[in-house]
Amino acid sequence: MSRKFSKKQIFIFSAIPILFFLFIMEFGVRAFWKFEPNRVLCYHPVMGRSYCPETKGFLTENKIKMHVEVNADGLLGKAYPVEHLPGKYRIALLGDSFTSAEAVEPELKFAGVWEKGLSNKVPGGVEVINFGVGGTGTWQQMQMFHVKARKYKPDLTVVAFCWCNDIGNNIDKFKSGSMSPLLDEYEVGWFKLFQAKRKNFNKWLWNNSALYQFTRTKYNHLEHYFKRMFLPDYMKKAPEVKGVPKNKKADAKEKPKASPEYKVDTVSIFDDLFFFDSEGWELTRKLFVKLNQEVQANGGKLAVIHFGGAHQYRNFPELPLKQFDNFLGSQGIAHFNAFDLFKKIDDAFLMQNFIPNDGHFSEIGHRHFAEFSSNFLLSLINKSKD
Repeated sequence: MSRKFSKKQIFIFSAIPILFFLFIMEFGVRAFWKFEPNRVLCYHPVMGRSYCPETKGFLTENKIKMHVEVNADGLLGKAYPVEHLPGKYRIALLGDSFTSAEAVEPELKFAGVWEKGLSNKVPGGVEVINFGVGGTGTWQQMQMFHVKARKYKPDLTVVAFCWCNDIGNNIDKFKSGSMSPLLDEYEVGWFKLFQAKRKNFNKWLWNNSALYQFTRTKYNHLEHYFKRMFLPDYMKKAPEVKGVPKNKKADAKEKPKASPEYKVDTVSIFDDLFFFDSEGWELTRKLFVKLNQEVQANGGKLAVIHFGGAHQYRNFPELPLKQFDNFLGSQGIAHFNAFDLFKKIDDAFLMQNFIPNDGHFSEIGHRHFAEFSSNFLLSLINKSKD
């Protein structure tokens, strides 16, 4: 007489070999693949990305080993009291990965150098709270001010604007239909909250499952491979930096290479950077106007310090630096051009300001950035106290 199994028993008997197979695969990946179990960026329902509160661990990005600690408010580094202490001058710093600087110790980042140096010159001391998050542009940095920074009541809000990808990030967020800071879209419904829970569960899987991490990594590599197939030729090859030794004979004659051609309002959001009348710049100007209004309404002042990535000082066509400065001046926004100062550094020494094979500021780069801009900040602080 044959025995009949219930659906529950059939499910259990089917699941056991599958779970056993996954367990063996997990063990095998951990044994033969480099497992990086710490990911500190979480999904935020408004900004899209933010650091996971009270998270710490070792990370490896572009072969750079780093130890990252995130405080209870989801900011890199030490915690600051929300209440503004009397007599203490407070600066809120907004920016991208150059500002968050995951590969550099907190006190050696330009935010840390500012805080220490300015505190020695300003009675009562200075706090520099770093709200920087990698992979963000002005769009998300404005959201960061609204969601987190403004409750700290900063006297001065500084945007560290990078010419590398901030414009591209802005237009990308706009075209993706993300919640818009220009329209004050900050209300989060149940679907957004559910989406945040799901994506942060994926982050938990990444940190705890080597098999999941291996699968996602290989899938991402495959996805990027196919995306690169459809990029314009000039975006497939990184430009060479002058001053870097080449494996060629010294007397060899090289044919001059024509600069890549950029066109306004193409399908490439990268091209928008070079044209101050492009869609990307029009959007960015609106973001700065709105951010300036919010900062002033919160009782503070806005300032912008702009700079470039490692490859932009020698190889790119002329950027609209003067147009950007003129715009900021017309809006009454204090600004400082650090791009031109880095551009004056000798070729042999310029690349020491950046992490090799990474492109972000090295400790030397952070120190120089802080030195270039400290007097600018000090003048703003002194004016506010007059």
